[in-house]
Formats: sequence, C-alpha cells, structure tokens
Amino acid sequence: MKRTRELTAAVLIPLVLGLLVWGPLWGWAILIALACGAALWEFHGLVEASGWLAPRALSFVLFAAILAGAYLGSLPLLVSAAGAVLIALPTAILLAAPNEPVWLGSAAATSFATLYVGAGGAAVIALRGIGWETVLFLLGIVWAGDSAAYYVGTKLGKRRLAPVVSPKKSWEGFWGQIVAGAAFGAVLALVLPRVPGTPALAAAAGALLGAVMSVVAVVGDLVESTFKRSCAVKDSGGLLPGHGGLLDRLDSLLYASPVLYGILTLLPELRPR
Repeated sequence: MKRTRELTAAVLIPLVLGLLVWGPLWGWAILIALACGAALWEFHGLVEASGWLAPRALSFVLFAAILAGAYLGSLPLLVSAAGAVLIALPTAILLAAPNEPVWLGSAAATSFATLYVGAGGAAVIALRGIGWETVLFLLGIVWAGDSAAYYVGTKLGKRRLAPVVSPKKSWEGFWGQIVAGAAFGAVLALVLPRVPGTPALAAAAGALLGAVMSVVAVVGDLVESTFKRSCAVKDSGGLLPGHGGLLDRLDSLLYASPVLYGILTLLPELRPR
C-alpha cells in the first residue's frame, strides 16, 4: 500500500506541476474540472449510499457553470450559478422524490456537494488566474503537510486527534503538518519568483500563511472524513491506487483554496507581482 501510494504520487505530481507552470489557463481549468468532477461524482455516491437522491446531471451542469464563472472572472455568473444550485436542485428533488422523508436530506446533501466541490474548484482556477505561484504555494503546503502528518503520525503518533472521526490521525501528526507547512511556506516564499517584500519579510509571511493553510487543510480532511463515516465507507472511491478516490485526495485543497483566495483578495499586497 505504501509503495503504491508513493508511486501514484510520483507519476501524477510532475504532470500536474508541468501543466500548472507551463500550460495555459484553459488547460489548467480543464484539469480542475475533470478532477473536481470526479470528486463530485464520488460525493453523489456518498449521498446515494445514505438513501437520498442525487440529480447528477443537473448538479454537474450547475457545477460547470460555477467553474466557468471562475475561469471567465465573472462574478455575476458565479453568484447566479450558486443561487441556481439552491433553487434548481431542491426543485428537482421535489419533482423526483416519491417519499417525503428523503426530500430535505436529498436537497441539502446534493446542494452542499455541488457548492462544496464547485467552490473549491473555482478557487483553484481563480488562484491560477492570479499566478501559478499562488497555486504552487497552496499545493506545496498541502502536499508537504499531508506527507509530514502521515510519516510523523506513523512513527511517533500516540495521542488520537479525532478518534471518532479519523482514528489514525494523531496530535503528533497534526503538529508535524503545521511545522512542515510553516517551513515549506517560508522556503517557497523565498524561492518563488515575483514574491513581494524583503527576503526576511517574505519568509515570515510565507511561514505564517503556510501554518494557517495547514490548519485549514487538517480541518478540511476531517470534515470529509465525517462525510464518509456518516455513510459507513472507508474511501470515497478507488480511482487513485493507494490513495482512495479523488474526493479523498482533494478534500484539503477544496477547503483551503477558498481561504487562500479570500486572504489574497483581502490582502492584495501578498499577491505575486
């Protein structure tokens, strides 16, 4: 399992980074649409495993509209698509559901799944619109922190972080992830081109931002674990050997990307120039 996990990462990471740095924005948007689309499909599977309805076709149309709004930089389209999710999906459930007990659960779960995956994917596309450095920073923090949590937790983990939600996660792994995120954030801020500020200031800002993003990533991972546990499944899917499904791999990014985009919107001086 460990070797399969590492081999999958060794193959996919260079391909993703190559497209991120040297590929066009539309190519990156297509990659995100495919990856997040697979994650949304898996999320619909969790919804259906709970006995609820998931109008997949309509959900994917609205999901695509959200990503299109991010790609085009159109706030009206983004807001309209998000509003349509809250109106169209419950209406579709109403028209399709024969049993009253599934109405609320189906409407809430399907609407949330569409917005959850759509907002995360849209933020990753919007970050690439700011500059590939912002996405690389996010990916580096999440990947480095996830790896540190895995290896530190495996070697040193004793105290359970959230035993009910995710029994294998430990406080030792959590702190390993925060330290790795801060250290990697400082290094990335120094080596990435067009990062504003003096080296010392850039490193400090990168470390702080890396630590914050690591905390958000942990929360995102735990939140997705609650979804799976409530549906009594171990993995959201089996698309990635050794890693589970796309939703399992993207959970931290889906949570952290809107936060990073919000920070860079509120503090534009942190954006690469």
